[in-house]
Amino acid sequence: MKKILLFLLSLSIGVATMAQLSRNAHPRVVRDVPAVAVDIPVMNPLQISNPSVNSKAVLEDDLGQTRYDLQTNESIQNRVYVFPDGTVAGTWTTSTQDASWSDRGSGYNYYNGTSWITPPVTTRLETSRTGWPSIAAWNGNGEIVLAHNTSTNWVTNTRPVKGTGAWTQTSGPAAPAGVMGLGWPRMITNGATHQNIHILGLSLGTGNPPGAVYKGLDGALLYWRSLDGGATWDKLGVQIPGLDSANYSSFSGDEYAWANPVGDTLVFAVAGPYTDAFVMKSTDNGNTWTKTVILTNDLYKKLGTLPATAEIAPWRSSDGSVAVEMDKSGVIHFASGIGGGSVSGGAKYIRLNNNGLIYWNSTMPVLKDSLDLDTLDAHGQLLGYYSDGPNPGDTLKTVTGYRIGLTSFPQISVDDFNNVYVLYSGITWENPNPDNINYRHIFGRAKFHGQATWSTDPIDLNSDFIYVFREFIFTAMAKRIANDKLRVIYQTADQPGTAVGTSTTTAPIPFHDNIIQYREIPGNTFWPVGIDNNAGVNKNNVGQNYPNPVKGTTSFTVNVEKSSKVIVEVSNIMGQKVMFMDKGIVNTGAQKFTLDCNSLTSGIYFYTVKINGESFTHKMIVQ
Repeated sequence: MKKILLFLLSLSIGVATMAQLSRNAHPRVVRDVPAVAVDIPVMNPLQISNPSVNSKAVLEDDLGQTRYDLQTNESIQNRVYVFPDGTVAGTWTTSTQDASWSDRGSGYNYYNGTSWITPPVTTRLETSRTGWPSIAAWNGNGEIVLAHNTSTNWVTNTRPVKGTGAWTQTSGPAAPAGVMGLGWPRMITNGATHQNIHILGLSLGTGNPPGAVYKGLDGALLYWRSLDGGATWDKLGVQIPGLDSANYSSFSGDEYAWANPVGDTLVFAVAGPYTDAFVMKSTDNGNTWTKTVILTNDLYKKLGTLPATAEIAPWRSSDGSVAVEMDKSGVIHFASGIGGGSVSGGAKYIRLNNNGLIYWNSTMPVLKDSLDLDTLDAHGQLLGYYSDGPNPGDTLKTVTGYRIGLTSFPQISVDDFNNVYVLYSGITWENPNPDNINYRHIFGRAKFHGQATWSTDPIDLNSDFIYVFREFIFTAMAKRIANDKLRVIYQTADQPGTAVGTSTTTAPIPFHDNIIQYREIPGNTFWPVGIDNNAGVNKNNVGQNYPNPVKGTTSFTVNVEKSSKVIVEVSNIMGQKVMFMDKGIVNTGAQKFTLDCNSLTSGIYFYTVKINGESFTHKMIVQ
């Protein structure tokens, strides 16, 4: 936390401030403020909108290219889907143009278990301009892609066999009476054959012609459901109780995200500068819902039309980029970047480039509205943050805005062993580009099943030399984790920042080529070396010690299949025993053992754990 505090003291120097977008009005002139977090007008997200592929999905593959580089306004849709047979489908927003984006639509690629689609895909799925797609399994062995299009109330493409055959395009579902237009949908499917379709979407508010106020909300968050693959809709733009004008004045597009359905249990999260942060849960497939508030934001979630003289000092809240997931024990996990808002001259502003990534789960109390980083850290609710490097000059130079915080765009997935994985995009001080603009990298953390704390500090997944001078942003992670691998797609370019969002920055970013890339990340990337994160109570197992190298004490996990006699021996590199512990009979399950290495000289050692005669040996380094 010392690094965090040092960084916060340095925010007022050396960092370019960013413009921001209004929710229900056209962008205004941006005010510069002497901090990395800045105010910009608030609005519903803008309507701004030729793949090359490699031969096999090993670690990374190029799925497509796009000149349109704003893959979301806040939260990431369900963009990559792993089917039970190991095949993978991915989608993204693509366009070959630098303005108007008349050819904008859903890029799509498919991995059949051996290779991605070839020759390269060069066209969108839709016949009209769309954007911000979601993808899911559909009607047995098929797939469905739903994309944003305000003039037709969205566009849907389906095909009965995933990865092959012609797509069928339809519009809708329809808007309820009184809604003038729809935008920014999020879709999931569930059921025995994925015949149930669930959609969250936003009614267009007055700042998005031809929108209108609907049921007292200048942008209402609504819910659709089909139980027959989209043939009919039994819930058509329903306003879920608790999301009404008694609680809010408006919602904004892309400030909501689905968790992976578990049977008939559905979960989604909502958060933003002008709402509170909360999760909604249904255990009856969307018939009824319960609401759990994570961050109250009570003073600012009902700010409707304000007098021209209204002034409100900046506050902290979610930046609107959220992720949510439920683990196998029913615990709900939530993550969001930190943002905020302010009011000046009656106009609403959102604040970009605040520091910190919030973590909350359903065993925790409500977050403190201050979102102070030290307080979050003390309560285990600070998942990630930016801090300066170890040397003079290892600081931020120029930060470009993506409508979010310095650490944001989170994704959460849970594997079959109840290990929780989180990926997010974070700004880095390392290797700024020739214009002195800092790049963003993908960072990750994991929480081992049964453990109360995260296994490691955030890991920079783009720290290798091959990633130097590249931006990595808009990570989408598949909910299914097969063979202990995270499947992700993201956007990368040699130019940091977004050209589409040039109006939101004080330093315009040139249009440039962006690659949509697929990457497989082994789950053990996030664990101290040697730990078997798939270890259960059905086998003996010994994990790698952590920390390693060791200064003082170190610990490791021993998993015992059944009550057994356990002995621990430590030997030096010459094979001489320097430590012996008879642990006696150890009960079934995972146990944490600690070694006190203060008496050992610097060097390489080996610890061996014998469980009923079965031996497990790991190397450790003592400093």
